[in-house]
Amino acid sequence: MKKIIGVLMSILVVLSLIAGCAAPAEDPVVEAPAVEEPVAETKEPAEELPKVALMSMREMTQPADASTLEGVERLKNEMGLDVKIVVCLEVSEYYDQMQALCEEGYDVIYFVYDNFLEAAKELCVLYPETTFIGLWINLNGEEVAPNLKPVHFRSEQGSFMCGVVAALMSESKQVGFIGGGNNAGIKTMLAGYEAGIKYVDNGTELVVAWANTFDDPLKGQELASSMYERGVDVIYQAANQTGLGVFQAAQDAGKYAIGVDVDQSDLAPENIICSSLLDHGYATYDSIAAFINGNYNNSQVFYGVQEGMPVIAINEALVSADVIAEVEAVQELVAAGQIEIPTTTDTE
Repeated sequence: MKKIIGVLMSILVVLSLIAGCAAPAEDPVVEAPAVEEPVAETKEPAEELPKVALMSMREMTQPADASTLEGVERLKNEMGLDVKIVVCLEVSEYYDQMQALCEEGYDVIYFVYDNFLEAAKELCVLYPETTFIGLWINLNGEEVAPNLKPVHFRSEQGSFMCGVVAALMSESKQVGFIGGGNNAGIKTMLAGYEAGIKYVDNGTELVVAWANTFDDPLKGQELASSMYERGVDVIYQAANQTGLGVFQAAQDAGKYAIGVDVDQSDLAPENIICSSLLDHGYATYDSIAAFINGNYNNSQVFYGVQEGMPVIAINEALVSADVIAEVEAVQELVAAGQIEIPTTTDTE
């Protein structure tokens, strides 16, 4: 019996030793929460801008050209649009260069001056997917094609305002006009200028001369000097480079002059009282931006006061506040359609 008890005790001791050497129970594993991978945003592809080219008949060095390039630069800055500039110095190039742009897939061909009009009229029919926009184009109601848009200026408006300033500023009651050429566009400016003088109705007389050239400053200086010697004390020049000679004559005589296309007062700050604005930059930006924004139509457009374009720049250092106020009042009447300004005149 004692032997049996001893054996049992030995078994118990062995079992207790085995239990003491057993590995401790593992703690339950707690899984970390799954981390969601960020989902990459799907960006819509940027809408591709149209291909636009601008055609010029000359190197773009004139004041009006500089204004046009300001419109081009604005398109780049505000819309990211790069405009290709194509200069055609020879008439024989007009059609071929314009057709080459069509073949290259340009969406818009913007041309300045009616030199390109005949080529555009032919090519717009052959290339209906290309839009042609022409500045200084008046089709007079002619419907050519849906993809040809004529754009022009109300050039009589700025000239009218300048006529008001000239009549109010002249002490001799004699003012002058020098045109680079006796053509329809310049005659419209003369008509507006003459109407502005008559609107003031203070007895101011108008003297007119034609240089028959747009690139001869000496000719402009000779004509202007002759006018100043005859008693004219304000001259409006619409003669491009020839007009620079008018400014020189004004400086020599200590008389007044009026600029055109852009604010030219910096060329003779003590003599240029105002400038008639034909804002090529405004028209260029507005007409091309309208196409990009889906607002294109082929209706004739005339840019002027009613379209929000400035038409006169006044040199406030030379022109009194009273005259400026009167001009602003007249401009409001023009904007409201209460003054009808002629676009033609029989005055030569």
